[in-house]
Amino acid sequence: MGSEVGAGGEGGMGGERGEVGAGAGTEHAVERAADRLARRRVGMVLGGGRSGGVHVTARGDTGRGAAPDARTLFEIGSVTKTFTALLLADGVLRGQWALDTPVRDLLPAGVGVPSRDGVQITLQHLATHTSGLPRTPGRLGIRENVAYLRTGADPYAGLSQDDVLRALPGAKLSRVPGSGKPKYSNLGFGLLGTALTTATGLDYGSLVRDRICVPLGMTDTVVDDQMTTDQRQRMAVGHRRRRRTAEPWPLPGIPGAGALRSTATDMLRFLAAQVDPPDTGLGEAVRLTHATPPGGPGEMGLGWHRAGPRTLWHNGGTGGFRSIAIVTPDSRVVTLALVNQTRGADLTAFRLMRRIDG
Repeated sequence: MGSEVGAGGEGGMGGERGEVGAGAGTEHAVERAADRLARRRVGMVLGGGRSGGVHVTARGDTGRGAAPDARTLFEIGSVTKTFTALLLADGVLRGQWALDTPVRDLLPAGVGVPSRDGVQITLQHLATHTSGLPRTPGRLGIRENVAYLRTGADPYAGLSQDDVLRALPGAKLSRVPGSGKPKYSNLGFGLLGTALTTATGLDYGSLVRDRICVPLGMTDTVVDDQMTTDQRQRMAVGHRRRRRTAEPWPLPGIPGAGALRSTATDMLRFLAAQVDPPDTGLGEAVRLTHATPPGGPGEMGLGWHRAGPRTLWHNGGTGGFRSIAIVTPDSRVVTLALVNQTRGADLTAFRLMRRIDG
């Protein structure tokens, strides 16, 4: 999920177009970028512009014989991690935990957490990929990865949060927690999500809904078991290739790492909050996620990756979807791509962001 699989390539067919106060230059840039992407994508939605002037366009097929639009749901994969990090920051400001709280303090009683050289893994370590934990939960092996590469099969299928916690004491840390450069870990962010839900008594989907989606007016950002009949009808079908579909990835064992589904409408509201944080506690939490935490790696905020000093980004990928979200808070530029195929849009999205920001 996420940064590890945000594949490139330039790539269907006509689709819906819309805008919210976007200028002609922005509209032209977004449409041209979408035309390039559409050549080799089953379906996609692309948005870009300055906050308050974002142009959104779509191409291709949802996999259900209809064109996608801004209300089509996609699996956003590891872009979910930016939501998990915002939940972390929100809880810090509420006084529920601190960035340096050891994760073992928030997990169910009796769960063992590995340490190294006497240094415990903290919530900050998990949110900045400096925990030293492996990339994936321990039970994933060659068979699961081969099945994923061949068919897009969910390697996390059947993996529960209890499974993850039972295996956690046996995880070997690659470093002293908090040292070195970020080393991407789906297990780490999955564990962070579990810690926050255990501490609050809410499941992951409810925590995201109550603390992020309701305040920001986002009605279509959900985990699989929250989806309504209407949302399932608007959900795109993931694809490995044009004529080969991929099964959904619910990720119940590590929802904080990549379980969310969302729409362009919702995601652009989320990104708007990144460049124009609301004048609330949640807005302060947004700002906290953008900052490199004390002692943290300069390449990271909380959850967000940095591309230079001004730009924050995260991409995502599951068995049949790719996504990328980019924000430049100083210039208030946002870029979003959602694709229902494993051919991503990272390079095109960054080029579009630079064209708009230039």
